[in-house]
Amino acid sequence: MVRQTRYLRSLQPRRGFGWLGMTRLFDLNAEMRRTFLRAGYAWIDVDVRGTGASSGTWHAPWFDDQVKDGAELVDWIVRQAWSNGRVGSLGISYDGTAAEMLLLNRHPAVRAVAPLFSLHDIYADVAFPGGIHLSWFTEAWSRYNALLDLNAFAEAMTGPLRTMTRVAATSPHPSPFDRLVAPFGRMDETRAATLLASVIRLTIAGVRGVADDVLPTPADLEERRPNLDVHAGASKIVFRDDVGLHPAFPEQTIDSLSPHSRRNDLKASGAAIYNYSGWRDAAYQAGAARRWRDVPNPGSRLTLGPWAHTGKLHIPAFGIGVPTHFDHAAELLDFFDEHLKEVPSRGDGLPVHYYVLGHERWYASRHWPPKETTPAVLHLAPGGRLEVDAPTEVSHAEHDVDPRTGTGERSRWRSLLGLVPGDYPDRAARDRSLLVYEGAPLERELVLVGNPEVTLVAAWSDPEAARIFAYLEDVAPDGRVSYVTEGQLAAIHRATGEDGIRTFRRADGRAVVANVAMELTFELYPVAHAFARGHAVRLVLATADADHFATTSARGTFRVHSGGMRPSRLVLPVSRETTGRPTHS
Repeated sequence: MVRQTRYLRSLQPRRGFGWLGMTRLFDLNAEMRRTFLRAGYAWIDVDVRGTGASSGTWHAPWFDDQVKDGAELVDWIVRQAWSNGRVGSLGISYDGTAAEMLLLNRHPAVRAVAPLFSLHDIYADVAFPGGIHLSWFTEAWSRYNALLDLNAFAEAMTGPLRTMTRVAATSPHPSPFDRLVAPFGRMDETRAATLLASVIRLTIAGVRGVADDVLPTPADLEERRPNLDVHAGASKIVFRDDVGLHPAFPEQTIDSLSPHSRRNDLKASGAAIYNYSGWRDAAYQAGAARRWRDVPNPGSRLTLGPWAHTGKLHIPAFGIGVPTHFDHAAELLDFFDEHLKEVPSRGDGLPVHYYVLGHERWYASRHWPPKETTPAVLHLAPGGRLEVDAPTEVSHAEHDVDPRTGTGERSRWRSLLGLVPGDYPDRAARDRSLLVYEGAPLERELVLVGNPEVTLVAAWSDPEAARIFAYLEDVAPDGRVSYVTEGQLAAIHRATGEDGIRTFRRADGRAVVANVAMELTFELYPVAHAFARGHAVRLVLATADADHFATTSARGTFRVHSGGMRPSRLVLPVSRETTGRPTHS
């Protein structure tokens, strides 16, 4: 089993501090590795070139040289006496995409890969969801990588740890771990960062070399000087076909590095792919579903669970995130046993499994989204209502643009750089300053499975402010508001290509004209959620998420039009029958 990583494959404890086991606290793969080793697999962790203990230059995420390195690595593995000539690869986040990109080599030994909690389309899944720069992430990730490349592990970890401690300090129902680390979250920023870095620096020396060498060497650091600053590159582009990411590669676009643009090569590999993500895993569940659609290789699977990024936290429909009890390692071992050892799967034989929030149980299908769904349309109506029937008269709701609007740190996006639950405990308070549309209490249960879709006829007084953030929520009879899913779109990307699919390419960009109403249709991120009888569906609209996405200084107003020939509406994918069986523990 191969894991290619950008995040230090192994850490070296300080002399005399190995007994503390601090290095294990930062090893997301420890349990997975133990499970596979016990099952008779060889497990190989590799620092990709220009990172960790490897020499060279990291020109960009998953760039061609890194992909070719993977082929050489597989060649080395199959030559070893202990190898049976069959290779699998897996990983979380960056490492998961490295596993997917390994297939581009079409190496016959690579029979199966599992991209876990990872992107498929760099532009849409993480850098520019809805065509809007996820600037919080690109900036924080670039800073984190730069520090890792200098072997400044302690300083690199202070950013994610500070977020985690702040979240712990604001938890409405703190766990014992929350109470332990919450004091750091209440400290002054500089003091907390200094203390956290000091503790880590005292106990962990940094990256572990393959031998007893001290790494990185001065020569390594010199080679790493041209390593790509992802945030600087992303800040130069708007459309997915814009060039200029890296000065050394002037023709390179974001798609040059993206798995989705190489799907024909992925299919040609013939390898089985386990597409694996969670409902609160940033936008990566959309990437997993898209990969499942784009690369339908025999033996592939799709699992979408109640998890944030990494799968370490379970987020229920109602309440806060808690540590998961799901055995990811056993699930993945079953997949690789089937394809690398030819051991029949212990599962139910169905390739798709998804967790329905609200039911809090698993369902199985042969398809995603399941074919047993029908669209249910709710129209935006005057008075902030969602109604089945479209209003006959045209009206509009006007709202002030506020670039300071945000969603807080307990979000699906923050989970990308730390064990942060995307549970959004304060939606009721945040909704008070936003544009809200709510349906009547439901007369019977409504189960959504798939991608809700929003169509808005809207206008902005300042074209620079023309972007929309939509949140789908569940309102209980007692007024409690629970986040379900979200989606966003920059209005310049409202047009689609000839095939009806939004391309985010410059040729399909459309200028925004002040105070001219235009139609915007976009999907929210996929979800499976049961609205109970008596609960209400709520759609909330904002024009910014300053906690995560790049903002502008534009203000003014935006208007949402209701009724007429082009009604604004919410389309829900309603399950006609959700009768699958709970095949996971």
